[in-house]
Amino acid sequence: AAALVPPGATASMQVTLPVEPGTSPGDYPAEVEVAGVRRVAVLRVEAVLSMSITPRRLLAEPGMQDVTIVAVNEGNVDLPLASVTRGRTSDGGKEPGPDVTLTLKAPAVLAAATTITLHGQLDVPASLEAARRHTASVPVGLADLEVIILPRKPQRRQTS
Repeated sequence: AAALVPPGATASMQVTLPVEPGTSPGDYPAEVEVAGVRRVAVLRVEAVLSMSITPRRLLAEPGMQDVTIVAVNEGNVDLPLASVTRGRTSDGGKEPGPDVTLTLKAPAVLAAATTITLHGQLDVPASLEAARRHTASVPVGLADLEVIILPRKPQRRQTS
């Protein structure tokens, strides 16, 4: 970057420098050299909130099932992950359905610029109408786990 600054004047300008991915947000003291003279400067690292999960989508059936999710913090801020999260089901109609619940086996904090494997259980309500496809978006930190429940054979009613 180039800037025209007359002698004796002061200028403020943005400079882009590479920093380690997990560098915490904040101001860092620095020095810059201008015309052979070292000057005091401040490097400001801004917060970057970004994460992804794998899988992003999964098939589920009514009832409880074990799930394993790999979470990647692509940002520079630690992200606490809720132990229990819920996503409302939808079958495409006007009315929302019951919640799908994700319960992690242990509380987790996804540290900046790291990857962790999460283990938990997904609870899909048995009351979902069997002849419809249902979806739910369950939050995992900043990401969403899309849960898809396919149509299935209806349960036979027992007659007495």
